[in-house]
Amino acid sequence: MTLPNIRKLFVPDPGYILFDADLAGADAQVVAAEAEDTDLLKAFSEGLDIHVKNATDLWGKAFTSLEGAARKARRQQCKQAVHGTNYGAAARTLANILGWSVHEAEEFQRRWFSLHPGVRAWHDRVESDLRTTRTARNAFNYRIIYFDRIDALLPQALAWIPQSTVALTCFRGALQLDKTFPTAELLLQVHDSLVFQIPERDSHRTTEIRKTLTNPIPYSTPLVIDWKLSKSNVSWGECENVQ
Repeated sequence: MTLPNIRKLFVPDPGYILFDADLAGADAQVVAAEAEDTDLLKAFSEGLDIHVKNATDLWGKAFTSLEGAARKARRQQCKQAVHGTNYGAAARTLANILGWSVHEAEEFQRRWFSLHPGVRAWHDRVESDLRTTRTARNAFNYRIIYFDRIDALLPQALAWIPQSTVALTCFRGALQLDKTFPTAELLLQVHDSLVFQIPERDSHRTTEIRKTLTNPIPYSTPLVIDWKLSKSNVSWGECENVQ
């Protein structure tokens, strides 16, 4: 059974165009920046499909020889496994989620950390901060203090750092839009995306809108995450990509 698209219930006011702005692949880019992983950052900046790249790097011909549904399924497994590994998931957890053996999950993680040692170094750095100060800190210098048992906190802290960074980047974009486009009406923020409406007379200014939303994340080499824009004069659920 196909479920209805609930977003079609949300429609712009008369004379307005509804926009959906999304920070595509934002959490993974923040992880790459935290790890100072130039290979991953370069792939993001070149607009590569990062999950296809990772699957190719990890599995080689065993992945590239796949086609159709099998290739799509394997790409999805790689996406989930990398995401889980980056956020501190144990091999047994990955095995349970993906239907792999524990040995397969261990080999995946060994290979991933071998290709991207900066990710392991980031894990070690965050764990050290937890053990010495019980805190995790993001690029904007916000921090969170934990009071639970240290041994169980690493996955939480590893997830909080990119998630909080992305949420702040999104919120700062919203503030800039509100300041620069006074006719824009901000409606909703959902983690890495914004929903807003703009009068039809200004809706063609998509380049300016994207530029206004953009704000660098203050790493030693600032990280700029591109915004993906879509819009519709019908409903949120019928927004179409703006090139």
